Order: sequence, then C-alpha cells, then structure tokens
Amino acid sequence: MANRSDFTQDRFLQRYARMLAPEDGSFIAYNSAACPVIDVDTMSGNFIDVGLGFAAESPFDDMVLGPGMDRPNVIRTSITEVDGWNLNERAQGVLVNKTSQKFAMGNGNDLRRAHTARLMKYTSIVRERVLANLVFNATTFSGFTAAVGTQWDAAGSDPVADALTAQDSVLTNAGVKPNTAIMGYEVYKALRTNDRILELWSRTSSSGGIVPDDALAAALDVDRIIVGAASSNTAAEGLTESKSFIWGKFCLFAHIVQSPTPYTPQSCIQRFRFRGAGDPEIRRYDLPGSYQEQIDAIYCEQFTVPTPALGYLWSSVVS
Repeated sequence: MANRSDFTQDRFLQRYARMLAPEDGSFIAYNSAACPVIDVDTMSGNFIDVGLGFAAESPFDDMVLGPGMDRPNVIRTSITEVDGWNLNERAQGVLVNKTSQKFAMGNGNDLRRAHTARLMKYTSIVRERVLANLVFNATTFSGFTAAVGTQWDAAGSDPVADALTAQDSVLTNAGVKPNTAIMGYEVYKALRTNDRILELWSRTSSSGGIVPDDALAAALDVDRIIVGAASSNTAAEGLTESKSFIWGKFCLFAHIVQSPTPYTPQSCIQRFRFRGAGDPEIRRYDLPGSYQEQIDAIYCEQFTVPTPALGYLWSSVVS
C-alpha cells in the first residue's frame, strides 16, 4: 500500500491540469461569477451572525443627535454562531502503466498527460454534480422556492412576471436585489423562444435574430444569466452510456457578490477553499511492484449556500 506521507506534487502535470479547466462557461463550478471563492485558513469555521439588522418601525428613530445628547442611541442586536464551512478533500485517481508510458514516449506521446486530461474531465463532472445537487434543491432554499404556475415552454407563460416575484422575495427578505439568474440549458433554450421574451426583444431590437444573453438578462431584470450546459453519463457503470444535462429544469434568482471575508457572507452561493490548496493539487507516485503509478487530482473545498434568503428558486420551469 502506498504511503500517503510520501506523496509529492507533480508540478508539471499540475500546471497542465489547470490549462484543461473548462473555459466555455458550461461548468458553473469554475465560474466565479456564480460561485465566488473565499480562501480560509482552517478546515472548519463558524459565522458570527448579528441579527436584528432591519430597522424597526416602532419606536421610530431618525438618528438625529438632539440637544443635550452626548452620544447616539444604540441599536439592539442579537449575536449567534451559524455553521460556516467544513472543508473536505475531494480526490480522484487514475492508473498509468509505466511500461506503456515508456513505449508511448518512444512514439512521441505522453500517457501521463493523456490520463491527466481524462482525470480532469471526470473530476469536473463530479464537482459540477455536487454543486448542482446543492443549488437546484428545494430543501436548500426552503421557504424561498416554488413551482411556476405556467411553465416557460408553454403558451401564455410569463417568465418576466415570475422574475419579479423572485425579486420581490429577495428584496423583502434580504434587502438587496438579485443580480444573477442561474438556469439549466433546457430552461435557457425555452427562454430564447418564449413569446413574452420575444415580444420584449422585438420592442428593443432592430436587428432581429436569436435573443442574445444580455437581452435575456435585461428581460429578467438581472445583471447576468449563467447557464449550466455540462452533461454527463447517467447510466450505471458498465452499462450503455446515456447522456443528460447535469443542471435540471430550474432557475435560481440570486444575489451573488464576492464576500469580503469568510465571516461575513454576502453571497447566496459560496465556494470555500483551503488557502494554498493546489486547486487541483496533482500528485503522482509509484504503486507497489513498480509497474504502475497513480495520478491523483485533489481539491480541498466546499460549496455552500450560506444565506438562502439571498436567492429564490423556481422549480420545474419547463416540461
């Protein structure tokens, strides 16, 4: 059995692995506009939540320093600890036959890089599934979720009105406006042919053509839309592959910003990462017998929704 304490990073393969990160935006886990990163120095930690932040109507305080007052009135607060982050090491490995590697190098090929590319594809899909299962989940957004009345691929549907409902929820419960709409590809496709969206597009565009992303964002009154277009195999291992989209038929309206520190979460979605982690760290080591080596990709991270009130999740928005 390999001794983990002897594992060393392969910095050449690590740089190569980072070059393989998806760039087309299909994988939301890699998109900092949807999942901003906060580096932390500990594997776990708590938030300090200072409650009662919304000003009460009675007694009304206009904050005026009147005659004879030597200091302002003070507000009443409630301080509690809230579960923060609990990082895990997420890792996957791949085996390389060292004899085959030598023959491949003799032909100008590199099995290590080929296997690393396959490993990165695999880990990208797994991490995307983890994030999608967290975000497109009615339990995660309990109290801030509903199914649309008329699905967006049906006649008479009004995604604009549904977007305003989501906006009202976030504004009322969190005091800020959602700036991002995260949706699965099937939802995105339906929105681009939705009658209500096309009507608004025809009023503002003189060029015609397919509705662009910025026009969709404007119609939904957000700064940006982010589409989860990654797909994966849903069949059990060994069976015939069956591909489907990882992100389902949901749409999340959320306020997403870069939080200044891990102790003051300002974003609906957050990715906590151990400071100094390789992201991924690539390790390569020999296995007993010296005929095989293993290459591992290791992430030290956690995807979280620290403040569900900063989001509103519409479920089953297309058929």
